[in-house]
Amino acid sequence: MTQEQRARFLPAFLADHRHHLALAEHEAHRDTSLGINYHRPQANAARFATAAVRSGDAWIINGRKDRVIGASQAALFAVRASLGDNGAGTLLVPHDTPGLTVTPSEANTRREHGACGALVLQDCAVPAGNCVAADAALFDHAGRGIPQDAALNLGIGRAAYEAALDYAQLRVQGGRPIIEHQAIGAKLAEIAIRLEVARAAIWQAAWASDHPDAVAERSLPDLPLTTIAGAFAAEAIYRAVKDAAECFGAMGVMRDMPLQKYVHDARVCLHSGAGASEAKLRIAEALAHYRRPAAPALAAE
Repeated sequence: MTQEQRARFLPAFLADHRHHLALAEHEAHRDTSLGINYHRPQANAARFATAAVRSGDAWIINGRKDRVIGASQAALFAVRASLGDNGAGTLLVPHDTPGLTVTPSEANTRREHGACGALVLQDCAVPAGNCVAADAALFDHAGRGIPQDAALNLGIGRAAYEAALDYAQLRVQGGRPIIEHQAIGAKLAEIAIRLEVARAAIWQAAWASDHPDAVAERSLPDLPLTTIAGAFAAEAIYRAVKDAAECFGAMGVMRDMPLQKYVHDARVCLHSGAGASEAKLRIAEALAHYRRPAAPALAAE
């Protein structure tokens, strides 16, 4: 976001905790997975059928998005779309924008982090200043875009960790809180380590997206840092949440406890978006400089 965008959009989120943001990316019948195309040419088709066309001081958006998590509660949508010659980008669309229709979905919400819905955008016009990323950097094969999904997924791990930490300090067994038992203490420490390392990787990728010259200056290694952060965070969060559930013992799998949902949602993180398995294939392609020009040697670490 630019400073002007921050000044316009962030105060509403700070003033009201019910002012939600929803990411609108997924489109039906469009499979962007690497699959059998690993190290093989792919068709140079636009990533999104949803398209935005510049018209004066506005972007005119047409398309449809499904599986939008939190669609019915969102006050603002981050809509990912093709921008013609400008590649792809993210456009911020308020829920009351003319031409935007939100439809609740009856899809299996157990596979998602929350209630989901669909968006229909028909000649939906937003100011040109609502474009967060007007180039292909967010989606490039170099994997140096904004790590939005990884940052959202990190919240699941943090929630599970805080629940386990609180419980471990309240639950008494053998005459003392279970956090004073070595097994539980070590498990909580491992959770904290995984989450902090995942957070650091996400922050580094976010910093790199704001400083594209860092690779050329050898301040950062020439690696797909966003893809790396996403793959590592997905696996680290899943292991962290499973360990947090074990701190609750048998209660960790009960539907009345929050850990049951955290474990379910953390598993979704492994397969959401491109998925951790595909991310590793993309990293391997980047190491071989496939799908992008050859780059200089890695910076010393």
